[in-house]
Amino acid sequence: MRTLILGFAAGASWLQTQASLPPHAAMLLWVIAAASLLMALLLRRHARWRCVVALAAGVGLGFYWAAWLALAAMAPQLALADEGQDIVVTGTIASLPYRFEQGVRFNFAVEKAVGAKVPPLIALSWYAGFRDEVTNEVGDVQPGERWRLTVRLQRPHGNANPMGFDYEAWLLEQGVRATGYVRPQPRADTPNVRLAAFVPGFGNVVEASRAALRARILRSLEDRQYAGVIVALVVGDQRAIPHG
Repeated sequence: MRTLILGFAAGASWLQTQASLPPHAAMLLWVIAAASLLMALLLRRHARWRCVVALAAGVGLGFYWAAWLALAAMAPQLALADEGQDIVVTGTIASLPYRFEQGVRFNFAVEKAVGAKVPPLIALSWYAGFRDEVTNEVGDVQPGERWRLTVRLQRPHGNANPMGFDYEAWLLEQGVRATGYVRPQPRADTPNVRLAAFVPGFGNVVEASRAALRARILRSLEDRQYAGVIVALVVGDQRAIPHG
């Protein structure tokens, strides 16, 4: 068993060195598992081969198990044809909103998209205005609310600077498979509107509680330089810490 576990860990680590994921990882995973079981049964009477079989089986299972998980994580992605298009999405605010001078940023759990296949979790920015367009009134979004929004999306992209912060990998870790921004109301029949004040759910309760606690701390420590540090320590939101 220890040899099998060590082989599994080695196989999963081996995948991290590959430039691309293997195709049909799920099918190969089951083939290797079946072959390993068959070989184990055939070699029960030959103890000297058991470690070799266990090691080979562990490496194969670890490699393709990690590949299957990676493929499953990357499967929900935005179609290239839908990038830069106006898409009407309905869903819930799935994170603590981060408010800055130009607007607000938040994660959005998509329940429905009109005319496009949108990943289940996207990162949105809602700006107060865009270039020469009319002023976009930013909504007062709160965790757990259900909204209908018109958005423009793109696949996640980040800088590839060596030893720098890998934004694309970070988004993948968060389960975010598209980023974009909320459009100003393009037509009268597609307004950006709140549909429900709160949608029950464990994640929504957690995020709403974090938001309420953050707001209370900021009110109590208004204009205090260390308020952002206290928020980071209590609710894990480091974005309010002043830089410089």
